[in-house]
Amino acid sequence: MRRLLMLGAFLLVVASLLVALLHGGDSSAGSTARSTAVPSAASTQARRVPSPPASSSSNQVIENSSRCQVTGPPSERNLVEQLAELCQPSAATVDNAWGKAWAKGDGRRTRLVIAANTQALAGLLDREDTKGLADTAAVTVGPEEAPAHAVFINGPAFDGLSTLGRQVVLTHEMVHVATRATGDNDAPTWLEEGFADYVAYRHTKLNADQIAGDALDAPLPESLPTTADFNASGSKAAIAYGRSWAAVRVVAARVGGDSAMKRFYETAAQQSLTAALRSAGFADTAAFVKAWRAEIRQLRRT
Repeated sequence: MRRLLMLGAFLLVVASLLVALLHGGDSSAGSTARSTAVPSAASTQARRVPSPPASSSSNQVIENSSRCQVTGPPSERNLVEQLAELCQPSAATVDNAWGKAWAKGDGRRTRLVIAANTQALAGLLDREDTKGLADTAAVTVGPEEAPAHAVFINGPAFDGLSTLGRQVVLTHEMVHVATRATGDNDAPTWLEEGFADYVAYRHTKLNADQIAGDALDAPLPESLPTTADFNASGSKAAIAYGRSWAAVRVVAARVGGDSAMKRFYETAAQQSLTAALRSAGFADTAAFVKAWRAEIRQLRRT
């Protein structure tokens, strides 16, 4: 199913979330911690989302950087200022993985819109309820048949993240903006989310257990994650994210290099997953799943 509007929602992890992300500890700390994910607020249905608030709004704080325009309520002034700074390295990370074409012209600045509470976030998303929004850190949105044009930030959720956590979430969402801006919006959900995580995490010092502990603890999967898996309750969504991250690791190791990884993604989005897998040397999906399961086994031992 095409994910035209909410291209990716990064889950706020709670309970036993790893120390490095939530509390600003050293990235090597809390190596035995597990993350428990909660339901995603992102819908896979194609419906129009209203445009972000105009930058001229008098009751909003606005901070511009070369790569982002950040808007938020006065109560989130510190977060507005920090995200304007964090946007720079996040955008650079995405540039390295995807090239710079996505950030040219009118799309040069990604719009980050901070909601003061879940009610405000629901309003931005044109939702009548706030179910699941308290546990969602950010959602990338865009109008129908157009590039993603904004990342909606759950202010209270972001306030609970360390600088590293905010950087990871922001980079993840900007990957969605980049892939969408270049028209590559029909990739399988596991590839969209796995690639966003792969880019966001790869320059951190977090280990596999910290990134995908729930997925590594779960039984070996028989098939790739479906779109529904990302909207599941409890730890099921976290398992889907972790498994997708591991799957993209398999692809990246096989094709080598960011340009080749981008071509794989584009082939999957524009042609088919089968064509992409064959271009990477996998005979079919079954062969890829076999290699993916082997990767998960290996990650369990690291």
